[in-house]
Amino acid sequence: MNPIQAGELRHRIRILQRAANTDGEGFPVGEPQEVYRCWARVTITSGTELVRANADFGQMKARFLIRWTSIPIDRKMLVEYGGKEWQIEYVNDYAGRQYLELWGVWESNDRS
Repeated sequence: MNPIQAGELRHRIRILQRAANTDGEGFPVGEPQEVYRCWARVTITSGTELVRANADFGQMKARFLIRWTSIPIDRKMLVEYGGKEWQIEYVNDYAGRQYLELWGVWESNDRS
């Protein structure tokens, strides 16, 4: 693993917890609440990678690498970045509790 330089963590992101209340159909009601704000290295999946993965082009995927935190982050949360709310699909302890790797997906038909 290559060491991560501090300057690579240059994108401001927010980790959001979905609203706890739901409507009659089970959808969250209310605005998500911020649980953590930090700097991240952000890598957006390229179109070439989407073609290779036979993925839907109405969907964008991104990798967010942040410094490790003791604040629990899970797949029920969102990453706010670039004016979009990215659903967290994967959380990985990266480099032995030095970093957290979050994979997020944003769908173009989202309300965000």
